[in-house]
Amino acid sequence: MFVDRKAELDWLEEKWRSGKPELILVYGRRRIGKTRLLQEWMKGKEAFYFIAEEIPEKPLLERLSMELAEFTGDELLAERPFTSWRQLFIYLAQISRNKRLAFILDEFQYAAKEAPGLLSQLQSIWDTKLSRSKIMLVLMGSIVSFTEGVLSEKNPLYGRITGALKLHQLNPLQARCFTPNYRPEDALGTYGVFGGVPGYLEQVDPGKPLWDNIRSLILSPNSRYLDEAKYLLKEELRDVTRYYAILEAVAGGATRFGDIASKTGIPGESLPKYLGTLESMGLLERRKPVLPGGKPVYRIRDRFLRFWFRYIPRYRAAIELGYTDKVASTVKEDFEAIILPEVWEETLQHLVTTSPYREKLGVTPTRIGSWWSKNIEIDLVALDETRKPPLLLVGEAKWTRLTTRQARRILDRLRGKTSSLPVDPAEVKYVLAAKHVEPNTHLLPGEHIITLEDYDKASLTQCRPVNHISQ
Repeated sequence: MFVDRKAELDWLEEKWRSGKPELILVYGRRRIGKTRLLQEWMKGKEAFYFIAEEIPEKPLLERLSMELAEFTGDELLAERPFTSWRQLFIYLAQISRNKRLAFILDEFQYAAKEAPGLLSQLQSIWDTKLSRSKIMLVLMGSIVSFTEGVLSEKNPLYGRITGALKLHQLNPLQARCFTPNYRPEDALGTYGVFGGVPGYLEQVDPGKPLWDNIRSLILSPNSRYLDEAKYLLKEELRDVTRYYAILEAVAGGATRFGDIASKTGIPGESLPKYLGTLESMGLLERRKPVLPGGKPVYRIRDRFLRFWFRYIPRYRAAIELGYTDKVASTVKEDFEAIILPEVWEETLQHLVTTSPYREKLGVTPTRIGSWWSKNIEIDLVALDETRKPPLLLVGEAKWTRLTTRQARRILDRLRGKTSSLPVDPAEVKYVLAAKHVEPNTHLLPGEHIITLEDYDKASLTQCRPVNHISQ
């Protein structure tokens, strides 16, 4: 299944149609869908795709030569494979001199690791030959290898790169497309466990109940993703032990800088480097109130890792002993009480920025998030600064079914909390999100209700097939 990614496809298409020499980077975390995106985009184009492996330079270049020879029909290349990356880049400059050609090198970090001079060779040939061709050269790889290497100012390619695309996770509405037959509660639960990572979501069998999938994929001995967090960190990072300790500490409730340093034993002067790397990977986030208010806190941003670090270290021994049903029952109770309300709050923030609710609410958020200060918390604060003075939208997310009286009480409390916000808007609108709210709830002007049914309708509109036209 290929879901959404329209903006990314359009961006790649724009680069292709420019006709200019393009040196493009596409990067993102493990299983995020980089390869699938490029495979979808290159349909109908003169495009060559090659995936590097962790093997020595000589056999890697030989395999690349064989595949490229088959692609171009060049029998001489098949007989005399490249012995250096420099030869490859000169060859690409020649065959793309008068025609548009996309050359896609996936897992670029493996090739660069085995050939320390690769980047310098590419820079030299780019400056003298490739920049005068019609090549679209796409380098793909992991987040850390690109942010610390290819995108750094010390890198030979710095200043030559014509575009960089960081692939992000799907949001809760888009993730729904992988389980269209699930009840909306279970669709949100799927996102709460597997996040918006297509590589995980496509392994969920929509013909089986959610918790059967969770048991078989995560909570069983030798299950597919029982060790996934370790694999993810080892693939991206060098000093895995400290990163693992940080994520485990945050999942266990250490959300402040000092608490993380204390629980992990990492010196305060060293900790920012590790936290910054996890943030750049999209695995951790430093959450701040959307308006001035309380102190920032750290939270695991990646939904799958939040689930994994909350439960797997704690119940690993029981899982290995085969107590899957007992573990699943315990995890499910905690998950539905703690994690699903968080997912519903996140979903509300996406809903109000998505058509048709953006039009219905009459708000185009320029700033959106949560807000807290002392003993006051507001799940949703969205500021529309396209208006002067700005328009404010505040919201509360309740993962429960509400009577008319309960809904009215929550909306009244929300009005009271809004007075604490450090902003003077021209108008305030209010939204209450719940599983279900009894009909005929009395709403005052500017008040709105969103339910699971609304989420279901809005999310399934995201699942239309991508009509991608190549030329």
